[in-house]
Amino acid sequence: MSDQELERERLKQKELSKNPGGALNDAIGQAHIGSPSSSCLTNIGSIVMIIVFILIVKSCTG
Repeated sequence: MSDQELERERLKQKELSKNPGGALNDAIGQAHIGSPSSSCLTNIGSIVMIIVFILIVKSCTG
C-alpha cells in the first residue's frame, strides 16, 4: 500500500471510532461512486452477503 492509502485507512479508522455509522456511509459512498475496495477480503465478504441476501429472498418467496 502506498503512503496515501495507509493514511486514508488510518483516517477511516479514526472516524469510525468517533462515528460507528461512518462505515455504512463509507460503504454507500463507495457503492454510489463505484470505487473498488482495496481488500480482497472485503470483496469476498460482499459476494457472500449478496448470496445470503438472494437465499433469504428465495426462502421467503418460496
